[in-house]
Amino acid sequence: MGLKIGKIALGTAGLLLGLLLGEGLLGFVEPQVHRRPRLWEFDAELGWRHIPGAAGEMVTPEFELDIAINGDGLRDRDYARTRIPGSWRLLAFGDSFVEGWGVPLESSVSKRLEVELQEQGGDRAVEVINFGVAGYGTDQELLFFEKQGRLYRPDDVLIFFYGNDLWNNGVRRGIGAERGYKPYFRLDREGMLKLAGVPVKKTPAWDPEWQARQPWQFRLERYLHRHWHLFALLGKALAGEEVKSKQRQQFYEGLYGRDAAGEMRSLWELTGHLLNAFVDRVERAGARPLVVYVPSIVQIEEEDWKTKRELFGLVGEFDLDKPNKRLAAFATQYGFRFLDLAPAFRERARTTTLFLRDSHWNEAGHALAGERIAAFLEEERAVQEERDE
Repeated sequence: MGLKIGKIALGTAGLLLGLLLGEGLLGFVEPQVHRRPRLWEFDAELGWRHIPGAAGEMVTPEFELDIAINGDGLRDRDYARTRIPGSWRLLAFGDSFVEGWGVPLESSVSKRLEVELQEQGGDRAVEVINFGVAGYGTDQELLFFEKQGRLYRPDDVLIFFYGNDLWNNGVRRGIGAERGYKPYFRLDREGMLKLAGVPVKKTPAWDPEWQARQPWQFRLERYLHRHWHLFALLGKALAGEEVKSKQRQQFYEGLYGRDAAGEMRSLWELTGHLLNAFVDRVERAGARPLVVYVPSIVQIEEEDWKTKRELFGLVGEFDLDKPNKRLAAFATQYGFRFLDLAPAFRERARTTTLFLRDSHWNEAGHALAGERIAAFLEEERAVQEERDE
């Protein structure tokens, strides 16, 4: 009997040792864990927002990063609502690209732009305030500007647009990590924007107390998924990759494909109206709007696009500049300033890697975006000075 128990104990110890070695090796060679700190909370008007004063460490297979939120709920330093006399204040609205996913605050596009403009402006104080929130579309950004951004009395407002904003603008729930309900707009018969979905319905996922009340099995699974690479890998294997692959296929075909049936037409129409409304609200607040197109990794890295075509079975004709062209057409139609970052990114990508593997900008990508926007604004200033002479 004792010999049998000893064998069981030895076998169990061997199994545990093997699991620990496998966990360590996987964490070193191919990390799997994603762990988001509690930096976001439910908001009845916006769907979700940053928690003022929150801080924590974000962990992904590519980076570990400390993130802090200021007292006004922005991933930024604290800024007074009242501007410094004679200063130049810009606000940057967008999703996780603007928020600075995967990079330190000082390496984010808003801070890189601030440095570039300060160098151009000499003694004039420059402030570029980061209003980016992960998962936001143009609709939530517009509402965020109305609720909070306009109170900062900016000179310029940058409206960043990334491809998945097209879907964000058309759905009632977040499509990224933020899966809760959100406000949304629809066009009425006269083509006017009508806000719906407010007050936003709160889902249990936003309630930490609800999570704490769940059975121990739920909490254990959540812990293992957030801290153990082997468990996270197993979860991916059982998560229905075929369904995810189909969703990605539909995403790329909808954004860059021919859309012969016109299924995307209504989303683009809604997005055009949202951008026009955002521009109008900014101008009413006495500021100058600038719409900035954020290129995707498939538009910049040929090998990445080739890989995704094979991985998701993408066949037929694709125009990778389709979103850029749509926004340029809206700029002409509605008469707003527009900057497409894709040409600059394609040129720099010949010698420099600009993206993380999760498709967000790395530090070099943020630096290039700040550099290009600063150059665009400087060119505008020079043209205006010539006109004034």
